[in-house]
Amino acid sequence: MDLPRSFCTALVLLLLVPVAYGQATIEGNVTSNSASVPAANVRILDGTQGAATRSDGSYRIAGLEPGTYTLIVSAMGFETARETVTLGFGETVRVDFSLAPTVIRNEEVVVTATMRERYVKDSPVKVDVMTAERLQRAQTGSNLMDVIGNVNGLTTQLNCGVCGTNAIRINGVEGPNTAVLIDGMPVMGALASVYGLNGISPAIIDQVEVIKGPQSTLYGTQALGGVVNIITKDPENTPSFSGEVYARSTAEGSIDLAVSPSAGRVKGFLSATAFQMENYFDDNNDGFADVPKRSRLGLFGKGTLENRRGAVIGNVAAKFYGENRTGGVPGYSDALRGSDRIYGESIYTRRGEVMANYTPPSVEALRVEGAFTYHDQDSYYGTEHYVAQQTISFGQVTYAAPMSETVDLLAGSTVRYETYNDNTPATSSGADRRVVPGVFGQAEVGVGDVTVLGGLRVDHHAAHGLIPAPRLSAKYRPSDRTTVRAGTGTGFRIVNVFTEDHAALTGSRDVVFTENLKPERSWSLTGSMEHIFPLRANPMTVTIDGFYTRFSNKIIPDYDQDPGLIIYENLDGFSVTRGVSLGIDHNLTALPITYNLGVTVTDVYTREEGSRRAVAYAPDYTGTAGLTYQIRSIGLDIDYAASLVGPKRMPDVYVQTFGRDRTSPVHSTHDLKLEKAFGSVNSDSGLGIDVFLSVENIFDYTQGSPLVEARAPFGPQFDTIYTWGPIVGRTIALGARVNLR
Repeated sequence: MDLPRSFCTALVLLLLVPVAYGQATIEGNVTSNSASVPAANVRILDGTQGAATRSDGSYRIAGLEPGTYTLIVSAMGFETARETVTLGFGETVRVDFSLAPTVIRNEEVVVTATMRERYVKDSPVKVDVMTAERLQRAQTGSNLMDVIGNVNGLTTQLNCGVCGTNAIRINGVEGPNTAVLIDGMPVMGALASVYGLNGISPAIIDQVEVIKGPQSTLYGTQALGGVVNIITKDPENTPSFSGEVYARSTAEGSIDLAVSPSAGRVKGFLSATAFQMENYFDDNNDGFADVPKRSRLGLFGKGTLENRRGAVIGNVAAKFYGENRTGGVPGYSDALRGSDRIYGESIYTRRGEVMANYTPPSVEALRVEGAFTYHDQDSYYGTEHYVAQQTISFGQVTYAAPMSETVDLLAGSTVRYETYNDNTPATSSGADRRVVPGVFGQAEVGVGDVTVLGGLRVDHHAAHGLIPAPRLSAKYRPSDRTTVRAGTGTGFRIVNVFTEDHAALTGSRDVVFTENLKPERSWSLTGSMEHIFPLRANPMTVTIDGFYTRFSNKIIPDYDQDPGLIIYENLDGFSVTRGVSLGIDHNLTALPITYNLGVTVTDVYTREEGSRRAVAYAPDYTGTAGLTYQIRSIGLDIDYAASLVGPKRMPDVYVQTFGRDRTSPVHSTHDLKLEKAFGSVNSDSGLGIDVFLSVENIFDYTQGSPLVEARAPFGPQFDTIYTWGPIVGRTIALGARVNLR
C-alpha cells in the first residue's frame, strides 16, 4: 500500500523539530495500598502541564523550567494528594504518591461536552468516559469495534454477514446517526461510518468519550443520535517505546509498535499496527466464510508543540488506514472479484487523515483547527461493483473566555467542504459537492450549586437553507456525592443512502426513491442522577438516566413492501427512542475488586398514519458487566466482562418469505482475560512486560447463519443482514505487551 504524500509530509514534519536543553523532569509512581493506580491525573498547580498515569501507575512530566512546583494528584475513588518539589537545571526528580480511598470520584478530564477541558464532575452535560485500560479490560482487539461494547447503552451492529461492515448504535438508534470524532474533529464522513471504523487501533486511544443524544449544536451534521469522541494519546504520557503482539485461535494475528521521540519543546508519538487473518472457516455450515479474510495496515503520527511554560499550543496528527477484506464461498479470492459464477464480496479501503490545531501564545482563548481526509473505496458485492471517493476539508475557529467568575462564553465558526463521487445513481450527473458554513455559540453560568449551559448553532446548506440547532443543559450538585443533570437539544443529518446502507449496494434488490429526501431532524430530552455511597471507604456510584428522542423526516429503509425492492422515503410521521438506564460502579478497595453493572431499557418505534411499529434491529434492552480482581502478591489481574442483548424485531420480509423468526432471542456473551506483569517501567531497567491470555465468548454462543437464501447468492432474494448476535464462537488469544521508559 502506498502512503499518501500528505501523510508522509506530516511524518517528516514531526521529526523536523528544534532542540532545547536544561529543562527538568518530574516522574514517579501513584499507588494505593501497594497497588498501582492507573489513569490518575497528575498536574502542576496553577499551570497547564500534567500527565495521566499509565497502567502500572507511572507518570512523567517533562519540559519544566527550573523552579518550585506543587503537584496535585487526583483519581476516581481516592483522596486528592499534593506535594511540593524544587527542580534544578536539567534535573530529574522522582515523586511517588500513595493515595487514600475516598468516596469522591469524577476526576477524569473530558472535552466533548463543551469543547474545553474540564472534569467530569464539573460538566453540565453527562459524559461517559472509557479509558484505554477499561476498553481492553477483558477483550483483545486490533480495532475500536472489537472493544467498544463495554459502554452501557452502546452496541455494535453487524450490517453484513459476508463482508463484515458494522456500525455503532447508541440507545438503539441506527449507526449513521452516531457522530464519531477523532480528537473532537468530525472527519469520519459517510464512507468512514461504514468502512472506516475498523481503522481505529486501540493502540492510539487514550480514552473514549460518549454523549448520548443529539449534539449538533457543537458538532453539526451526523450528531443526530449521539457522539463518540476518540481522544488519541498524548505524546507527553507515552513510553519511549512500546509494542504489543497477539495471536488468536481463529488464526489471526496483530502487531503494534510505537515510539515517542522528543526534542526540546516538541513531543512525538508514532504508531504502526498490522493485522492479518487469512483463515477460512464455516462453523455455521451455510457455505460461506463466517468472517471475511482481512489484512490491515494502520499508521498514526502525532506531534505536539509546547510553549516555554510547558503548555501545548499546537499539534499535528496524521493517520493512514488500508484494508482488504474478502468474504464468500470456498475458492473465492481477490482474483475473482466481480465473478458471476463464484460468489464473494471484496472490500478495498484506503483512507488518509491529517488534523492540526494551534493556540496563539498571545491569545490563549483562541483556537484554530483544521483537518483534511481522503477516502477511496473499491468494493465488489458479487457482480455489483461499487467505487467511491470522498474528501472532507474542515476548518474551525473558537474563542473561549471567562466573562466573570460565574460566566463563561464560547463562540466559533466552522466551514466544511465535502466532495463525494461514486458509480451509483447518487452521482449520475456528477460529483456531489457541498460547502457547509456554520456559526455557534454557548454560554455557561454557574451560581452556587447550579450550572446552566445554553447554546445555538446555525448551519447553511445550499439545498436546505439555514438549519438551527439549539441546546440547553443544567447541572445541580448539592454535594460531592450527588449530581443531577437535565438537558434538551436538537440534531440534524444529511443522508447519503448509498454509503450508509449496505443493503443498497449488494445488488440483491432494486433501490427506489419515492421523493427527494429531506434532512433528518431530532429533538431530545435527557435527565440523570448520580449518587456516591461511601460504604466505609468502598465507594459505590449509582447512576440513573432517562432519555427521550423524537425524530422527524426519519429515513428508514422499507424491506417489507416487496422482496425485490428497498424503498427509501421520509417517514410520514415520527420515530421515537426512549428509555432508562441504570449504572453501578463499585470499588472494593480492601480486596481489591472493582466491578460495574449497567442495563439500558429502550422503546424504539415509528408512528405513521396512526400505526405504531417497533424499529427493526433495535434491542428492547441491553446490559453490560465487568469485574477486575488484582492478585497483588504475584502481579496478576483477572478481568471479566459480559454483555446482554434483548430481543430485536427482524424485518417482516424474512419472516413472511423465508420463515425466519420474527424476534431474535435474548442472548449474552462472556469474556475472561488474565494479565501478568513482569517488571515495571519505573524499575531500574525502565522495562515493563505484560503477558495476557483471553477467552472470548466463553460459552460458544452463536446466532447461526446471517444469510438468507445462501444457496442462490446471485438470486434476487439473497441477503446478508439477518444479523442479531455473535457469528464467531469461542476464541482464545495469547499476547504480550512491552513498554520501555
